[in-house]
Amino acid sequence: MTTPVARAEVARPTPQELLAAALTYAGLGWRVLPLHTPLSGGGCSCGRPDCPPQHHGKHPRTPHGLHDATTDPEIIREWWTRWPTANIGIVTGEQSGIIVLDVDGPEGQDALRELSLPLTPAVTTGKGTHYYLAHPARRVPNAVRILPGVDLRGDGGYVVAPPSLHPCGRRYTWAPGLSPNDAPLAPPPDWLLERLHDGRPRVVEPVLAEPIPEGKRNTTLTRVAGALRRQGLDEAGIRAALEAINRERCVPPLPPEELAAIARSVAKYPAGPAGGDDETDAISWPDPPAEDAYHGLAGEWVRMIEPHTEADPIALLVQFLVAAGNMIGRGPYYLAEADEHHLNLFAVLVGQTAKGRKGTSVGHVLRVMRAVDETWAAQRVQAGLSSGEGLIWAVRDPIERREPIRENKRIVGYEPVVVDEGVSDKRLLILETEFASVLRVLGRDGNTLSAIVRQAWGGGDLRVMTKNSPATATGAHISIIGHITADELRRYLDSTEAGNGFGNRILWVCVRRSKYLPLGGQAHTLDFAPLVRRLREAVEYARSVGRITLDDAATAIWCAVYPDLSEGKPGLLGAVTSRAEAQTARLATLYAVLDASPVIRAEHLRAALALWTYCEASARYIFGDAVGDPVADEILRALRAAPGGLTRTEIRDLFGRNRSGREIGRALARLAEHGLARFEREQGEDGGRPVERWFATRATTTKTTLTTKPPPT
Repeated sequence: MTTPVARAEVARPTPQELLAAALTYAGLGWRVLPLHTPLSGGGCSCGRPDCPPQHHGKHPRTPHGLHDATTDPEIIREWWTRWPTANIGIVTGEQSGIIVLDVDGPEGQDALRELSLPLTPAVTTGKGTHYYLAHPARRVPNAVRILPGVDLRGDGGYVVAPPSLHPCGRRYTWAPGLSPNDAPLAPPPDWLLERLHDGRPRVVEPVLAEPIPEGKRNTTLTRVAGALRRQGLDEAGIRAALEAINRERCVPPLPPEELAAIARSVAKYPAGPAGGDDETDAISWPDPPAEDAYHGLAGEWVRMIEPHTEADPIALLVQFLVAAGNMIGRGPYYLAEADEHHLNLFAVLVGQTAKGRKGTSVGHVLRVMRAVDETWAAQRVQAGLSSGEGLIWAVRDPIERREPIRENKRIVGYEPVVVDEGVSDKRLLILETEFASVLRVLGRDGNTLSAIVRQAWGGGDLRVMTKNSPATATGAHISIIGHITADELRRYLDSTEAGNGFGNRILWVCVRRSKYLPLGGQAHTLDFAPLVRRLREAVEYARSVGRITLDDAATAIWCAVYPDLSEGKPGLLGAVTSRAEAQTARLATLYAVLDASPVIRAEHLRAALALWTYCEASARYIFGDAVGDPVADEILRALRAAPGGLTRTEIRDLFGRNRSGREIGRALARLAEHGLARFEREQGEDGGRPVERWFATRATTTKTTLTTKPPPT
């Protein structure tokens, strides 16, 4: 492959160019974020006099750095309106579906001279080249030295993108004929994959990473030291690495004696993976659901379409069930004490990245549903969930107003007059492919959406207690399908909405791309007519029934699993899964009516349990051990990054001393209560009073296994 030749570009990019480029990258599914900009007279727009030159124009402007990156055009326009000259960063790794080889100057080019690179998008930087490659669908480490002068940006990294300005005064530019429009992303060459797999290169902290500010230096360097120790480095090696990072990144640098203390403390731990290692303690992606989940018509349809789509089979299944339950309407229900549970389900598909093929999956679902009920598909599938009043309006009852009756100019009485005919079809499927926008709305003061959504899940009567909102709805049958990435979900679903009943009304479903089909599938060749006919018959049957009960075999299973379903769990996981019994009952009822069965049989309940188990595992993956307290969760993250533990003083410094001792003490108590943290007392310096040193403990959440065997008689 011909090496691109760097060209001097001295004209600063215009705000219009930067915004257009950022939107283009987002349209490719690459997550972008705004970066600081080099100043024409020297220095950096971050304004810090101690910002080293190698950081100029390369560190994020947003408060959470890479975690704020997005493909949302609304957010991107907002950023570049606020910072019109901001450089553009692109997150690398699975989130954007790319990895980048960063080739630095002649040394890097010489190292690549004997190795082949495929034709792929490439960027000329101020002193080298970035080669963009397709993500290989497995974890790729970030900031690893592959060859002399050649680093790799993978999961958890980012690069500066054209037409951003380099500190040397040149623009980043796409090499001639090698822009994303000219050359598709090539897969990583075999030599690169083999080097990653066999060589296990050690982490090299990127010089161009974000500066480490005061208050986070100890925590960050301890985390790095722990990672290096797990790779086998001794005390001297750890200290040497910390000195380099401290010199390049810490603002201001830590004293040498503190670096020595960190290296000495971490080196006491055994080399290699430890019990507290992030890798071993991380909650893994949920296993696929048991085959029981693919029961009946829904499962048959998934098995037909699955070979011809990149969508996750579980995404196809869940959206089929949600759509079918809404299309059936408010007839069938399961009675739990005095509560009627109808077939309206709320499900949010959560992908690791924007490349999870969530939109592809719902397109297949709506196509088959349209063949069953074209009117419903055309009129009762809507988007734009923005307020409680708006949701009620979409399923409103007729609105009447009392008008005076006049005789000879005198009012002799009043009569009701219909001023709005309302909506006769109370079914409504809300499809939000950008569910992050819904979560952002929930955080606005005075917005009633959360309360009305909770009403809609539990019953069909909706109203808001405001003087200027005359619309009400009775007998409404509302279902929701949402799509979001895991990062967006964690960012926008705050602990209040997770804990107030909004989160536990949703089936959280982890989804990802199932396969690569460069030429697409052959779904158009499939004959769905027999399945559509059976589905239409099942829907017509379901609309004629009311209460659905358990048969004897299903009752025995229900009695066996009910204690596990109803047992609460701590933290955010418990908050978002606390309606396990009700969700399972709704799913079982839906499986039954799709079989045209007047009762829930054992196979229907097993199918519901299999699907719920996957949803719970998804929630565990998404929310992990978070306790729902922002202070406690921030402390837990810091403790897990510090194998040598943190003192109370160091924990207080995490928040820039902006949290009171009482708040921190309460947060630590919650972590200890959930078994997520512990402390030891150690003697203070120079014989001073003892200090508390806190440590993260191994994650306590475990996978729940629901047995479907009946209890012994």
